[in-house]
This record gives sequence, structure tokens and C-alpha cells, in this order.
Amino acid sequence: MGFSIKELSYKERHLIFLTEQELTGPWFSFILKGEEVGMIPVILKNIEPTPIYKMVNTRKGSVIDRITLDFDIKEYLTKLVNHHEIPPIEFKKKKSTIRLYVDVFNRPKVPYINTFFTMKNISDYDLIDFSMYFVFDFDVNGLEGFDNDYSGYDTENDIIYQYDDTGLYAGFSPISRSTHYESCLTKDFKIDNDRLNLSNTLYPGKGEILSALQIEFMTLEPDHTFQTALVISGGIGKEELIDNIKAGKVNAIKFLSQVNRSVKSEQRNIQAEAFIKINQQQSVDCNH
Repeated sequence: MGFSIKELSYKERHLIFLTEQELTGPWFSFILKGEEVGMIPVILKNIEPTPIYKMVNTRKGSVIDRITLDFDIKEYLTKLVNHHEIPPIEFKKKKSTIRLYVDVFNRPKVPYINTFFTMKNISDYDLIDFSMYFVFDFDVNGLEGFDNDYSGYDTENDIIYQYDDTGLYAGFSPISRSTHYESCLTKDFKIDNDRLNLSNTLYPGKGEILSALQIEFMTLEPDHTFQTALVISGGIGKEELIDNIKAGKVNAIKFLSQVNRSVKSEQRNIQAEAFIKINQQQSVDCNH
């Protein structure tokens, strides 16, 4: 359960196609700090099994799709205990949830998709050294061109992108300035406790490449919120891609107030009855 882009095209040409779900969306890392748990490093992929991620509600519209889900700290730590990665914990604090709001704006007749991510710490824990990663394994021109992409990074506009010899480009950029970037062979991509920061390097040739951006936010304290928006687009040539993403950023900023009203609304924060039983089940494989 979580958020990923399953398929994406530009002018009827694939940018994402048959990519692993966990490689098309946001990842998070932080150090969980609490009296009874001490300091525990956490790395979350965009797709995690229930009941670690629990769906709160979802709404699909003609232009905007909204998803609200919770990361359950107790369930995550219980998994670590069961795997003998940390010693048993006696939980005393009542609030152990981090809420993620995802708002996807897919407006017709514009050459970009804007996705807003709002993460609110509604737990009793501090999230230290908080980082958000955007990870996309583009397949420029679909299956015919998944393994012959080049990559680049536009420093001025903070845009990372992939392209192939046909001149089709795919790229993305957040409205918050990235702190690190990286492109590498998909098989070599790695974020773990020994390597939390992206390398600020690009793969020096063509191949089956993955692109990623990272935003460091330091500490997310209880009742505090981190928010950003991501613009994803394509282009026939680098200049068109950059123009599309720049236009998308301008548009995203205009809709921040609307997203904030939705996030704070009572309806957005009520648990949908349909998900209560589903969230209590343990997913065997959340990719299926």
C-alpha cells in the first residue's frame, strides 16, 4: 500500500511503463526519537505492506485524485522486533502515526502532472534528519527503449531528466529546492542506513537508468508538517521539457492554498469504513 505511478506517457509515447512500483514514487528516511525507543533509523519506500501503511481514505475525481494514508510507527517497530533487528519495546505513548496526504492534479490540456505531498507528524516522536526522496525509473519510449537512456541534471532549474536518441525527454522537479540528486543504473540504486544521501553524480553513459532527487528537512517535530509538490513532465527536446516543468511549478504554487484547505478538512481526516478491516490485514506482497 502506498503511492506510485504505474504508467506515464507524453504525446502518446511512454515515459514510464512496466516499472517496479517502489521505483516510481516518494521514499522517506529519518531517525525516530522517543523516550521508550531511543534513536531508531527508519527508511520507508513508497510502497509498504499493511498494516505499516494504512489507508485512511481516497477520492478519485475528474482532475484531482486524493489519497490519505498513515504510517504506523508501532507496526513498523514491531516488524523490526520480530525480525530480531531491535530488542523488544514496551510502548507507552499513545500517538504513533505519521499521516501522508497525496494530491494528484492531472489537468487536461497541460503538459505536466503536479503531485502534492503533505506529511504531518501526529505522533509523540521526533523525526530527526528527515529526508524525502523522489525516485523514478523512467522507460523512455517504453519497452523499446527502457535500457538505452541517458541522464542529465539542470542545476539552474533543479530538474533531473532522462532521454534517448529519439529526442524524447522525461523529467521531474519539486517546488522545494533539492539538496542532492543522482542517476545510476537501476540495479545499483541504494538507500540504506550507511548511505542516506544521494551522490550528486550522473551515470556517465546510457543504459537502464533511474533518476532521484532528495530534500533534507532536518527535524519534523510532533504536530509539525512538511509539504512540497512534484512536477513531472516530458518533452520533445530538453528545452520543451524545461519549459513544461517550469510552467508546472508556477501552477503548483497557485494551488497550495487549495491543497492545504483539503488537508485540514474534517472529511479528509475521517477513516473510511471500507478500509478499517483491510488495514488490519497483513499484506503478503503489496505489489500485487
